[in-house]
Amino acid sequence: MALPPLVLTALVFILPYGASLALGVGSLAASRDYLALAVTILPTLGFTVRQALLSTLLALALGIPGAYLLSSPGAGDRGALGLLRALAGIPFALPPILVVLGFVLFFGNSGWLNRIIAALGRNPLQVLYKPEAIILAHGFYNFPLALRLAGDSIAGARRAYLPAAVSLGASPLKAAFTVLLPLSLPGIAAAALLVFLYCFTSFAVVLVLGGGPGASTLAVEIYRYARISADYGAAGILALFETLVAGAVFLLYLFFEARIGRINTAEDRDRMMGLRRGPPFFAALGLYGLVLAFLVLGPILSVPLESFLQKASRAGAARLSLGWWLTIGERALPALGRSLILAFSSAALSCLLAVLAGGAVLKRTAEGRREKSPRLLDTLLKMAVLSPLASSGIVLGLGWLILYGREQSRSFLSVTLVHAVIALPFAFNSISQGLKNLPPNLLNAGASLGAGPLAQLFSLALPAAAPRLRSAWAFAAAISLGELNAVMMLGTEDWETLPLLIYRAVGAYRYGAACAAGTLLILCCAALFLLADLGAFGKQRR
Repeated sequence: MALPPLVLTALVFILPYGASLALGVGSLAASRDYLALAVTILPTLGFTVRQALLSTLLALALGIPGAYLLSSPGAGDRGALGLLRALAGIPFALPPILVVLGFVLFFGNSGWLNRIIAALGRNPLQVLYKPEAIILAHGFYNFPLALRLAGDSIAGARRAYLPAAVSLGASPLKAAFTVLLPLSLPGIAAAALLVFLYCFTSFAVVLVLGGGPGASTLAVEIYRYARISADYGAAGILALFETLVAGAVFLLYLFFEARIGRINTAEDRDRMMGLRRGPPFFAALGLYGLVLAFLVLGPILSVPLESFLQKASRAGAARLSLGWWLTIGERALPALGRSLILAFSSAALSCLLAVLAGGAVLKRTAEGRREKSPRLLDTLLKMAVLSPLASSGIVLGLGWLILYGREQSRSFLSVTLVHAVIALPFAFNSISQGLKNLPPNLLNAGASLGAGPLAQLFSLALPAAAPRLRSAWAFAAAISLGELNAVMMLGTEDWETLPLLIYRAVGAYRYGAACAAGTLLILCCAALFLLADLGAFGKQRR
């Protein structure tokens, strides 16, 4: 069971990624003009780190207040708090190209926000194609991650220890700084590092919005060197520096993630239900809800709205029309079909690998409990299937071009394999958690009836963990559906997918056509995430 995921991960991810890094080391060692190399790399590296740091601070500024409010005592998962929690998660659930498109339509020079500002007689905002646009888009896209991860830590601390602090006479401010902050700090730090990692390796946001001269990131420069200039040596050096920084950040994330306390218990949760929330809390909650509605619904709703608006002339007024939908009909439907085929294929492969890896870990864990033996295979397997979580799709695409050649990489199979491995960590986490929650004697009962390991996995374990499997497949398909990096880096532009169609329409300033295609992508992603939620609901029912 462990062999297929190990082999495929090695061929699709580890060897190509290693080829990128090896080329970077070789090119760096062969370089003789280190001063010129530093002049070329350091500004790009500096801007990449700076924008990722500022984006992280913005995401925390948006996410931490929401994490504090939404983790309030007795909040539960229903009512207004549940609605706000779901609303806050929308940006992170959407593909980056859709987030960029919504950002341009709402915050752009001629966007809806500037139309409102102009109607009020104020000077419009000019943020597009500047570094500020990248930071704002990254903060908007990643603040749900800060809200969710930090919120879990804050919720656990509030439910477990706030009653003691209140009973000892601590004010809300004193309790926040002396109890909640120290206990929540590992979770906040882990959230910040993960957001930084995503912003540091971001590609589509920077590629579309741009930062102007001297404001390009490592991922974009790797793409330009590899796909436009065909200078693999320079791309490899940039990939090496990006990987070194990303690897260090990921190790720090693992350090803090391991120190997040498990302090949320049912008794604490029940005890907190009686605490009362006064008018200041509801005022702050209402204000935060308005900010969320503005930041989230504004850009997202702009996409379908613009797809039904068209001008007869450049200076004419916009009117309701199906013109953009008719314009893209010849390209959008084939692109949608290709995207769905790619998403379903890669999700099926990703889930198959995750099932085998999860089954191997489950079997080895049971044997380890009985034999007290070291589980080296478990560690290697988990590292192999989870390592793409800390990777860059651009560096991986570069490795494919180096290792397998441009012609071999330009195929449907190549993109399917890459998408499957990119989604593998998420599928593995979901499926392995479902397998861990199975009744402990289920596999033993199958073994006593003569079922082998594979029969136990596919005939007993998987049916019992079916909601998790369905959720993992839907999430993996959604990741593949909106993925643009591999398609562009591997050079499969002739096999146009929906995200690539949106990117080309935005690049040609045909925003109406991009919005029509983006609306299709939103509907598909919403359907997949609804399927994932149904999987989670089924898991709770079981």
